[in-house]
Amino acid sequence: MSDEMEEYKQEFIQEAREYLDIMNQNFIKVEKGDLDAINEIFRMAHTIKGMAGFMGYKNLEELCHKLESAMGKVRDGQIEVTEELIDVMLKAVDAIEEMIDRIEDEDNDNVDVEHIIHTLAELMNAEKDESVKAEKPDVKPDGAKLRVDVYIADDCVMKSVRAALVIETLSEVGEVVGVIPDEKDMEKDTFDGHFVVYIKAPNASAVEDAISNVAEIDRFEITPVEAGEEQAEDVKEAEIGITESGIEEEKKAGDVEEREDEKAESKIDKKEGRRKRKLESIRVNISQLDTIMNLVGELVISKGRLLQIAAEYDIPELKEAVAIMDKSITSLQDEIMQIRMVKVERVFSKFPRMVRDLARKLGKKVEFTMEGLDTELDRTVLDEISDPLVHLVRNAVDHGIETPEERKAAGKDETGKIKLSAWREKNNIIIELEDDGRGIDIEKIKQKAIEKGIVSPAEAESMSEDELKMLIFSPGFSTKDKATEVSGRGVGMDVVKTTVERLGGSVRIFSEKGKGTRIRIHLPPTVAIVKSLLVKVADETYAIPISSVVEALYVDEENWKVIHGNPFMIVRGKLVPAFKLRDMFNVENGRPEREVGIIVEKEGERYALIADAIAEQQEIVIKPLTGYLAKIKGFSGVTILGDGRVVPILDISSLLGGDRLA
Repeated sequence: MSDEMEEYKQEFIQEAREYLDIMNQNFIKVEKGDLDAINEIFRMAHTIKGMAGFMGYKNLEELCHKLESAMGKVRDGQIEVTEELIDVMLKAVDAIEEMIDRIEDEDNDNVDVEHIIHTLAELMNAEKDESVKAEKPDVKPDGAKLRVDVYIADDCVMKSVRAALVIETLSEVGEVVGVIPDEKDMEKDTFDGHFVVYIKAPNASAVEDAISNVAEIDRFEITPVEAGEEQAEDVKEAEIGITESGIEEEKKAGDVEEREDEKAESKIDKKEGRRKRKLESIRVNISQLDTIMNLVGELVISKGRLLQIAAEYDIPELKEAVAIMDKSITSLQDEIMQIRMVKVERVFSKFPRMVRDLARKLGKKVEFTMEGLDTELDRTVLDEISDPLVHLVRNAVDHGIETPEERKAAGKDETGKIKLSAWREKNNIIIELEDDGRGIDIEKIKQKAIEKGIVSPAEAESMSEDELKMLIFSPGFSTKDKATEVSGRGVGMDVVKTTVERLGGSVRIFSEKGKGTRIRIHLPPTVAIVKSLLVKVADETYAIPISSVVEALYVDEENWKVIHGNPFMIVRGKLVPAFKLRDMFNVENGRPEREVGIIVEKEGERYALIADAIAEQQEIVIKPLTGYLAKIKGFSGVTILGDGRVVPILDISSLLGGDRLA
């Protein structure tokens, strides 16, 4: 396969998967009664079919055609929407996804889908071997002669493929008699996405309906063709002014009047404008963004060094130059960070289908809703949190929501409710999963934890309810007596806590037996460059991410208290457990006259970290620990300051005993 075709293939795979996500979401909407979503499904199936045909994947093209035909009959009211229908449609979507995976791995779409095609045909009251051609008119209608100006969306990557798809679609409703520019010109880099199709069709409405089913079309214009323009050669002559070279020919020949010159120039201006606009949106491989982010990180480190040097020397010109560079690097950093941000909808979109299938498998009724889909997270953070969220949602359906019979006996509605939400709160992104199910049975948690040796009976008795709830995140923990296909193996929930804490976040559980459970995850928006508080302990410097810091205050006799040998700080009338970093890191020398308490938050609780002093607040570049260093608890990574010092970054969760309950 040539490099160009390989590029087309990768773009095809990426786009097809995006369309499959949209189809999954819309099938759930259709099942709930939103029949308007049928049009979107039809359009996505039609688009994948066209792209598959262009790429030569005939099996995929045929399956998409059958799915498209079925959805067309649903749209026209010829087929009633039932659970059986949605099941078959979703199986077809799964088969398409399997074909896409096979295309990516083996460059072929050889997946057995005969049973699905047969079932679709039965649902349409059609024969299994009904061909695509039988559904198309053999004789093109001799109706209106139309000119169709099509403008492909500026951010469409495969413009030539999209154009071919439009032409193929139009050929199904009429006779295409001319296209400008031709196919070869469309494949050139200079193709700006505007092309003209001349067609004989029954009417303009048929053409409009056909193009409306093709994705990534910005707009289109349909106008009647004057007599004598229907032949392809005549079309080219009549439209010689559509290209710059054609305009030049007209000018040289002197056959174009002044008003036609102005019209042609206007076309050139519009064309150039479209060429410029098409560069406003491009696709970039995430690895390239990672590389750029790393380079920006090195710039931030160098910036810190230059700021430090500028402060040591009284050179106005140097300070001015460094200040300008500081501003520029900060702006560059902000722009790159923003480019990396993606909406949580990218991950959330797969859950409605997953909940629907799982609930049916378990014989449960579940109403699943989502909020805050526009909330943005760093692409890396969102990708990392995807699998943990899958575990949480599956557990909510399996463990949380009761069967209809159990809910009815408990005086609840037979349909359980699960809500997945996301929002920004100060320096954190909050993701929350809430259900109105059976809640957490504290006594059962305690009993299972003792049985599995996670805690001793004495430890279990001394633990608070909040600590006992957190035991569900321990490796190997499960309240299920018997493992099932869905859960009960004790794998998954520990991954949630481990992943969240590795990302610098925290997780907390709120639950009441018989009423439901709420799991709240706090995450930093990004894990590449973060604002941090640099604190001193003797001669050492440590970094504390600002996302964990609530406030800082000096330690004195009035706000310091020791109860049963345990130190506390009194903060606004409340006792906050205190931990001296000197004691935690076994530092003896150079005790300061006055210490400072940094109030941090972990899993909704506040603690005071006691340091010698606060050095400064600055942005730091996080460098991960590797090898044996990665196993050291209490640190999430290191950063390099402007003077070259390597500074450890404190991991608040593990530093304050987050692993004790794991």
